[in-house]
Amino acid sequence: MKKVIIFFSLLIVMISCAAGAYNTPSTYSVPQSFDLGKNYYNVYGSPDLSATIIGSNELDRGQKATLNIDLVNKGKLLGFKNDRTPYGTDEIYAAQTEMKLESSIVDATGIAASLSTDPGSPIEIKSISQQIGSIKSGQNSLTPAKFDIEMNKKAKAGEYNLHLNLSYDYQKNVQIMNPNAVAQTYDVNRWYGMMTQNQTLKIKVKNQADFEIVNTTGSLSPGGEDVIEIVIKNTGEDEARNVKAMINPSDPLSTTDSISFLSTIAPGSTAVAKVKVKADSEAVPKVYGIDTILKYENPEGDIKYSDTLQVPVEVKESGLFQKLFGWI
Repeated sequence: MKKVIIFFSLLIVMISCAAGAYNTPSTYSVPQSFDLGKNYYNVYGSPDLSATIIGSNELDRGQKATLNIDLVNKGKLLGFKNDRTPYGTDEIYAAQTEMKLESSIVDATGIAASLSTDPGSPIEIKSISQQIGSIKSGQNSLTPAKFDIEMNKKAKAGEYNLHLNLSYDYQKNVQIMNPNAVAQTYDVNRWYGMMTQNQTLKIKVKNQADFEIVNTTGSLSPGGEDVIEIVIKNTGEDEARNVKAMINPSDPLSTTDSISFLSTIAPGSTAVAKVKVKADSEAVPKVYGIDTILKYENPEGDIKYSDTLQVPVEVKESGLFQKLFGWI
């Protein structure tokens, strides 16, 4: 019996030398069933969750994506400190049991995760807070946290912050009650605390070409035909090479040359697509939108397609000459 007590005394002295100040925020009070006078050890340490985005963190403008975020618990035991010396067989058994159970102080339980962005961020978070479950020290989450996000179509190339907000419970202290060394039985009281952690994750918007219609010239009358000039500007960061404008008019408009070749459009520059468009004789005078898509190569030589652009084309009411003699 004396050898056991001496062993534990030496172990406590060795471990307590490694123990340091470790402050962990808590919102929980000591439970009424917890008797600090019967506590053998104070254990130092806590969970420490770290997050990583699985896969690429790069998005295109306007892209919707599901982020898979892996969590790993890097919590470590920092040491033990003797709070009360055990005497007798049952107390030594209780102290041994308490020491084993105290190691769970580094396990995170009931993890809740949510995402937020900086003010004015072009990223929209579509998912609400999620329950992740529990993660033992040294382990990863069983399944990744999944968050649906959407990048604004007008987002500039660069890095944007996503703030991962985590809250969870952890076992703050353990107390062994009614120990019976012979029967190997005991009761246990657990005191839990709550922690919060925040981590910033980076999302990148890639350099790319982007386009907008800045002007349209030419107009039509019912039954008439004209060459429509479409001024297209590259508002992105990359140049677009071998650009082809593909137009797709719908009734009452039609065309016989649906592709216009524009060559290269540098960032900030414009090019003019020319297409011949005809209006049906029954066309109602108003402004129509012609769907236009640009096919191009990026600087790496990959084939890309723009979003669908709306080209405004006006059909004007026929003048007296056209009404009397038809369109010439």
